[in-house]
Amino acid sequence: MMNNEFEKARSYAYRLLSYRQRSGKEIESRLRQKGFEPEVTGQVIEQLAEYGYINDREFACNWVEQRLGKRGVKRLKQELFEKGVSGEIVGEALAGLDSDAEYKAAIKLAKKVLQRGDGEFSYPRLAGALNRRGFSSEVVRQVCQIARDGLIDVVWLDNL
Repeated sequence: MMNNEFEKARSYAYRLLSYRQRSGKEIESRLRQKGFEPEVTGQVIEQLAEYGYINDREFACNWVEQRLGKRGVKRLKQELFEKGVSGEIVGEALAGLDSDAEYKAAIKLAKKVLQRGDGEFSYPRLAGALNRRGFSSEVVRQVCQIARDGLIDVVWLDNL
């Protein structure tokens, strides 16, 4: 009976991984929600990690790479912690960013926000949008300064 339970849990985990890459903690949580026993869940997680299907380092790096254009470093860190990734791995994933990556992402987002507002600059609106997406206060200040000075369209992201 235990083997059958293991097969069901593993099959469910494979199905979850077929949609997108997940952290070990996410898989564990979903298996427990589904009602699988902790020892079965542990065995499935162990086997998937052994086969390389679960790798929190790779997951964190991919998460940061995919979402940086839409999120700031603070928000990415928060999301990874919510996904159950350890602080050490989160630090490594974020350390891999180049120094201007967050600034470039904030500029791109600011351009979109300003376009939606017919080009009208509103400091609270722009700062709020950037803050909600988790950009650092320093980056928000710099981007808002550029937008207030009317230079947002002059900034060439390729040159940063």
